[in-house]
Amino acid sequence: MLLLLMLPIVQLIHGLDVSKFVPKVSADNSPCKSCKILIQSFEKGLERTKNGHFGGGNTAWEEKNLLTYSKSEIRFVEIHDSLCTELSQDQDMCFHLSSEHEHHLKEWWTDGRQEDLYQWFCVDKLKVCCPPKHYGPECLPCTGYPNVCNSHGTCKGDGTRKGNGSCKCKNGYEGTNCDHCADNYFVILKNNTFTCEKCHKSCKDSCKTSGPKGCNECKDGWVYMGEGEGCVDVDECLEQDVCTSQQFCVNNDGSYSCLSCDPSCTDCYGDGNDMCYNCASGYIMKDRKCIDASESYEVEEKTE
Repeated sequence: MLLLLMLPIVQLIHGLDVSKFVPKVSADNSPCKSCKILIQSFEKGLERTKNGHFGGGNTAWEEKNLLTYSKSEIRFVEIHDSLCTELSQDQDMCFHLSSEHEHHLKEWWTDGRQEDLYQWFCVDKLKVCCPPKHYGPECLPCTGYPNVCNSHGTCKGDGTRKGNGSCKCKNGYEGTNCDHCADNYFVILKNNTFTCEKCHKSCKDSCKTSGPKGCNECKDGWVYMGEGEGCVDVDECLEQDVCTSQQFCVNNDGSYSCLSCDPSCTDCYGDGNDMCYNCASGYIMKDRKCIDASESYEVEEKTE
């Protein structure tokens, strides 16, 4: 009997989308990321309470004691009690961290808040993060510090206690410190800095400047026409028998495509029944179009 009574409840639970009740967690749940989230929440609390007061209705008294409130334990409690409540992701993790390390946050508060909270809490106290442009257990400088990866890449482990400090270069850059242009890119020097720009699509592997004139060698489908023009597209459609007789040719940059003729054509030079050289069986040419022969016969009968 008890099982029969519980059956509808089990069915109801089974039909619920339980994913709606599971707290969202970000893909990056590393200790440093978690610490940053907590500090960001605390800083929002600081901003929210910066004009707060003890209350009591006496404006003159409140203004006189505003500074006292700003450093008070009451303000700290107000901030701490609202930590993580604004988060849509990683809320449970944030709650756990704020509860576990409340005494550290209070220590920073009561000691006068002289140091940057992120540096004091995440880097120095918990040792889960590093200063920007540093990485690993010892917080060593990233490659190329202070101009990390020549500003053309990112440091692996930047700001965390992980990674190896090597560079992950942006597209177009390579080298230990992202200080060279990759294949099919060329260098532009300006104000003692360099950037890498992609070669023109007609260039095979390298170039010396932008555009088709800057190619060192042309890709297949392009031909070099001298310094004045550089690499010029080959129109394959001008060649004989590029496509079958039931297809027509369309030239593309560096290549070509063969597309099917209209069903009314046996051969053609473009898309549509008005671009046929000859009509397929069952069609006749009329007004330069291949039309259904039976439809033409019906039209002629009606006009007689």
